[in-house]
Amino acid sequence: MVYNANEYWLKTMDKEKPYYFIIEAINENGVSVSSPVYKAE
Repeated sequence: MVYNANEYWLKTMDKEKPYYFIIEAINENGVSVSSPVYKAE
């Protein structure tokens, strides 16, 4: 989870592997609908 930011740099990633992400917003009103799955290569 990332709080109070619009971006996050994950330095432990291996550039030879693909990574998959889903984004959700969470606040006092609850949890948003999940985004589509994003693939980072």
